[in-house]
Amino acid sequence: MCLTAHFIDQDWNLRKKIINFGELKGHKGGIEKIFTITVDNASSNDTAVAKWKEVFNARGTSICDSEFLHMRCVAHILNLVVSDELGDIFLSVKRIREAVRFIRNSLERLKKFHEFATVQKVEGKRGLCLDVPTRWNSTFLMLQAAERFEKVFMMFDMYDDHFRKDLESKKDRHGIIGVPEKDDWENARRMMGFLGRFYDFTLKISGSKYTTSNLFLQEVHSLYHLITKWETEVEKDLDLSIMASKMKMKYEKYWGDVDKMNKLLYISTIMDPRYKMGFVDFALKMVYPEGGKGARIAENVRKATFDLFAHYEQLWKLKQSKNASTSLAPIVEEGDGDELDVLAEYKKHREQIVGAVNKSGLEKYLREEDEPMVLKFDVLDWWKVNCLRFPALSMMAKDVLAVPISTAASESAFSTDDFRSSLTPKIVEALICSSDWIRGDSAPPSAEEDPQEVEKIDEELDKLMNAISIRDNLVSSTSTSNVPSSSGRRNDGSASSSAWGENSDVSMHD
Repeated sequence: MCLTAHFIDQDWNLRKKIINFGELKGHKGGIEKIFTITVDNASSNDTAVAKWKEVFNARGTSICDSEFLHMRCVAHILNLVVSDELGDIFLSVKRIREAVRFIRNSLERLKKFHEFATVQKVEGKRGLCLDVPTRWNSTFLMLQAAERFEKVFMMFDMYDDHFRKDLESKKDRHGIIGVPEKDDWENARRMMGFLGRFYDFTLKISGSKYTTSNLFLQEVHSLYHLITKWETEVEKDLDLSIMASKMKMKYEKYWGDVDKMNKLLYISTIMDPRYKMGFVDFALKMVYPEGGKGARIAENVRKATFDLFAHYEQLWKLKQSKNASTSLAPIVEEGDGDELDVLAEYKKHREQIVGAVNKSGLEKYLREEDEPMVLKFDVLDWWKVNCLRFPALSMMAKDVLAVPISTAASESAFSTDDFRSSLTPKIVEALICSSDWIRGDSAPPSAEEDPQEVEKIDEELDKLMNAISIRDNLVSSTSTSNVPSSSGRRNDGSASSSAWGENSDVSMHD
């Protein structure tokens, strides 16, 4: 199991650190102060989180009786919504996949493919990449890279007899796969337009260098309206309408019952000064207009927000009382009785004022004018500037905005080569954790194949093949003139390898 800690530091910077990567051999542990646990949407995880709730509540280390502990991975749910409903045009995808596989399986084929691309005047900045069939986002990247080469594939089919023969020899449960035809490329473009929006959404919620919880409401409800729009376009695209209808059913299964969702997904939106409670009200009433359902849900979210704020308000008061007792210690030693009486009275007066202001801190925040709706808005920077105005609320915002809504940051730890299977669990944990710590704030490794990187590797392989070909030609043309003489000298006067001693030192470079 990969255990990754997400938190916001004192300077309001979002931090992510892998703190454990290994086998679970027991139930004992000393980790406390856990706000949420983000896991994939699976029944086994539901059972595990329920047990953790009992443990944390028994220890007295939970927040609001662990009401917000269980965060289901939004990216995993989105994958369930999308991947199960793509069967109607899967044959076209399989044809393109097998065509890409055929080209990539040979350096000679890749070279010929690039030559045809030059003839067809198709730019090759992004090469062909092969997908993982069980991951729809990698399928989107494969189609995006291959679609531009439609004419090149057609040309390859004309000049390579093995291309069609090989693909027509492959079968699945629907029959022969074959080569991609014009209709298949049209299906691919339709799917790209369909999956592109989901792909962008997945990228947004899977980031580890910026807050993601405050993005959920806006993005997921935009998807809902998009699916609803596709569902109504029966005459324009029947297949798309049917697919959208099935996806909408899945959407409502996972995100339709708000009572079963973690309300932090809505509270985090309130902690974004661009949206606050007004946007939550608007979005919920738009999606759930029937019978005032949206208004009831919004009121439940509002209540949960104030209940959570009450918890942080108590924490802030406790912190203030500790600081006050520490700061008064020198005064007790140095001041006289009259002076202490005045200071004590003033201290009580100040606490009453500050306490009253802080008690209404959430109301004050909600009443203030919203920030402009700009895309490049740094929500953590805003709270850094305004934390003194909202001391208790900023403590709450620091925890809420640090919550990851996707497990992608943890999954990136698995982006290592296959040699890990030959290492001991302790060594694997040491390598993965130390790699994450050394990498620091740099981008985590990607689990997806980068088409640009593939293109770069293809170009390097082409150069290598050309260099090998040139070398072979040179060796062939000079073999007769460079025969070593009996004296250990070549005919051109240079020393031959047979004249070297066995203990020779040879310098090499990478």
